[in-house]
Amino acid sequence: GAATGIRLLAARAALAAAAVELAAGGAGEAAGPARRALRGFSELLMPFDAALSRLVLARAAAHDDRGTAADEAGAALAALQGLGATPAVGAATALLRELREPARRPVRGSGELSAREEEVLALIARGLSNAAIGRALVISEKTAGHHVSHILTKLGARNRAEAAAHAVRRGTPAD
Repeated sequence: GAATGIRLLAARAALAAAAVELAAGGAGEAAGPARRALRGFSELLMPFDAALSRLVLARAAAHDDRGTAADEAGAALAALQGLGATPAVGAATALLRELREPARRPVRGSGELSAREEEVLALIARGLSNAAIGRALVISEKTAGHHVSHILTKLGARNRAEAAAHAVRRGTPAD
C-alpha cells in the first residue's frame, strides 16, 4: 500500500542522495544515506536495489576503510551474480578488484633528481624558504615551490624536514 510506496521512495531518495554525495566528493557524507537505502531495500525485499546500495556504500567506505568497502562490494557481487545481473556484476567486479589493490603511494626513492632539483634540495637542507630559494637561483618563488614539490614526491618525503634529512644522509652539499 501507501506505506510501502513511501518506504520505497525513501530508499530511492537515500540512494540518490548517497550517489550525489559521492559524485560531489563527499564520501563520508554518502555512507549514511547508502546505509539507509540498503536497509530500506532489504526490508522491502528488493535484492537488486539492495546490492546497488552496497556498491555505493563500498565506494563511500573506500577512502577510510578499504576492508569494509571490499566486504560490501563482495556481498553486492554475490547478490548480483545470484540475480544474473550481468552488467552490474561487471561493475561490482571492477570495484572489488580496485579495492583489493594496495593503495597507491609514492615509492620512496623512485626518481632521480635533476641537477636543478639537487640544487634546490641543497638549499632546502640549509633551511631556505621557497622565496629564498627563488632568489638564490634566480627563479620565481612559484617555480621553486614546484621544484620542492617534485623533490618531495621523488624522495617519498612528507615534508621539507624529511627531504633535508635525506639530503644530509646522502651527503648532498648544504653550502
